[in-house]
Amino acid sequence: MCLNISNSCFSGHFICIYRPPGHPANFFEQFQDLLENVVTIHSDVYIVGDFNLHLDTPSATTTTFNDILASFDTTQHVNFPTHIHGHWLDIIITRSSCKNIQTPTVVDGLSDHNTVIANLKVRTAPAVSKHNVFYRAFHSINIAAFMADITTSNLVTHPREHLPELYKQYHQILKTLLDKHAPIKTKSVSQKPPAPWMTPEIIKSKQRRRYLERVWRKSRSSLDRSRYTRQCHQCNREMSKAKSHYYENMVSTNSATPKQLWECINNILHGRPAPSLPTHASIKSLCNSFSSHFKDKISVIQSTFTGHTPHTVHADFPQLNFQLASFEPATTTEVRKIIM
Repeated sequence: MCLNISNSCFSGHFICIYRPPGHPANFFEQFQDLLENVVTIHSDVYIVGDFNLHLDTPSATTTTFNDILASFDTTQHVNFPTHIHGHWLDIIITRSSCKNIQTPTVVDGLSDHNTVIANLKVRTAPAVSKHNVFYRAFHSINIAAFMADITTSNLVTHPREHLPELYKQYHQILKTLLDKHAPIKTKSVSQKPPAPWMTPEIIKSKQRRRYLERVWRKSRSSLDRSRYTRQCHQCNREMSKAKSHYYENMVSTNSATPKQLWECINNILHGRPAPSLPTHASIKSLCNSFSSHFKDKISVIQSTFTGHTPHTVHADFPQLNFQLASFEPATTTEVRKIIM
């Protein structure tokens, strides 16, 4: 059984194997075929299961199995008994380069096999910053009731005579009626970083598209729909052109340095976010904090060493009085003999 689990930060194939007891000759051939297919998978691979091989006992079977793992650069992580009779039967196999699996542990099971548990250190997606947006649902206002409240308010029945007082009356009454018919609502929205190719012209074009969409959804006329469709096509053309121009400039700028060029292409294809620095007041304070961190780290490492004086080996070596004062040039025959 094979299970693929993936998200924005992790991708892994989990393969579960059960080998019935018996001679493992056919199993080794099938297992090698499986590993040949597994090595082509780009994501992490975790092979688990009951192999019914006494890997703790030196034998020809154990040697063959370990040779297969070594030939495909894989590692077996279980080094403790997993069966009530004290043998290594249930194992976990990963690539040798896999660094995110922690040391497995064993828990007593309900059957003759114990439960093997191993934790994976999976990187989580960075937290998306959010902010609150305040708005009024004007589209949900009952126009008739709103007009009736305005008609019966003091703004119509008892308006102020002086301009400053009339302004305050307008502001107070209309705000009160808005709070009644369309109260302020709060919504938490995710603040995504803007696309690097976004321009002010594209932002205006998208705003125009959104406006025409609202007009069409309200009127449902064919003319408004045609205007909205044309604006959609126009907005898509502008975004496509801006993307192409941005990526062309990025590639041409880094074309002289192969390392930067490949890193640039990798960022384009995989969308890795640029590493962010810790929060700091100034570049100087950030540099000082880095310097202090590594200086303290070295001091801590040095303090862990004991103060024993290294043992010095004393030996009497013979003194050679030969001197190489001159060298004879090599002949053509000697050079040819060395090369050939």
